[in-house]
Amino acid sequence: MPPRQRSPQKNSKTKPSPKSNNLANQSGEKSYPVWSISKHVILKLLKTVATVTLVFYVVIPVFVKTNPWIQNKVIFLNHLRWPPFIDYSEAEIIVQWPTRNFHITTDQNIKLGLWHILPESLRVLNLSPDSYEAQLTDSKPIILYLHGNSGSRAGWHRVGLYKVLAKMDFHVIAVDYRGYGDSSGSPSEDGVVADALFVYRWLRERQGRSPLYIWGHSLGTGVSTKLARIISRSGEAPDGVILESGFNNILDAAKYHPLASPFKMIPWFNWLFLDTITANDIHFQSDQSIADVTPPLLMLHAEDDVIVPFHLGLYEAAVTSRPDSFGAAQFVPFNASLGYGHKLIFMAPELPDIIRKFMTRCENKQN
Repeated sequence: MPPRQRSPQKNSKTKPSPKSNNLANQSGEKSYPVWSISKHVILKLLKTVATVTLVFYVVIPVFVKTNPWIQNKVIFLNHLRWPPFIDYSEAEIIVQWPTRNFHITTDQNIKLGLWHILPESLRVLNLSPDSYEAQLTDSKPIILYLHGNSGSRAGWHRVGLYKVLAKMDFHVIAVDYRGYGDSSGSPSEDGVVADALFVYRWLRERQGRSPLYIWGHSLGTGVSTKLARIISRSGEAPDGVILESGFNNILDAAKYHPLASPFKMIPWFNWLFLDTITANDIHFQSDQSIADVTPPLLMLHAEDDVIVPFHLGLYEAAVTSRPDSFGAAQFVPFNASLGYGHKLIFMAPELPDIIRKFMTRCENKQN
């Protein structure tokens, strides 16, 4: 019997089929090694990082230093308006409360837009807007509200505060400084303080026996403190001053603002950014102005405020720099767990009680 022939042993390394190669080529797709794709992604990422670094640490600093006027726009943000396209004459619809929209022209020929929000007790009387001004003499407290940067008197959190105060039976006068809302002109530190001073004196001529208070929020605390210093020195001090989310001075406020964080590692940060603020004659040195503010002070600040950090509050300056003969300074913190941040203190349920107790102390001249 002849021996059985062995079948040829198959090679374990199978060669790719010419047919499969043809199919891959016919599909028109190019195949790249994995290492090549990774290298491409890494190079693209490095280019992006380099571009961002160049913009943040070269382009922006050089632009700010060579164009210091930009800091005026950044500090006041008067062109950042939200909600946009506001018709301020529709004040009652916006506030959802009896509100008069009106304008006054200052001694510097600046046309200012204002709202007058009526107290709760006058809400049901269906008064005509023309009669609102005469009601300022009715002995109910008057709040002159000085808002912060950006937006206008129609900002939603501002409207929220107006309604809290109106429900407490207060008159609220909200003003847009020059360059804000429907007011004419362009803002500057001296300019917005001059506007606030004009409105304050306009109210004093019409307040009768009604107590008059100044309420400033954020940048408005800088305006309020400087205004209060001027009128305290001239013997026109208000019954009290309320400072919400205030800062000690504009340079520290700018330094600790979250938008400054990416630039603070630059060795010349102060020279590039802070000196250009001073070059615009913007100071808002509330920690110095407050030393001359004679009426009682109420300071409100949330611990979770990231726009004006809690440690920049004015209480220490108010206590250490003002004589005992001045009205007492009261500081009310709001726990971070409440989430009020920079704008939501008006939501605190205890706020009306805090304000009433402060006003009682002011009216009784208790220190």
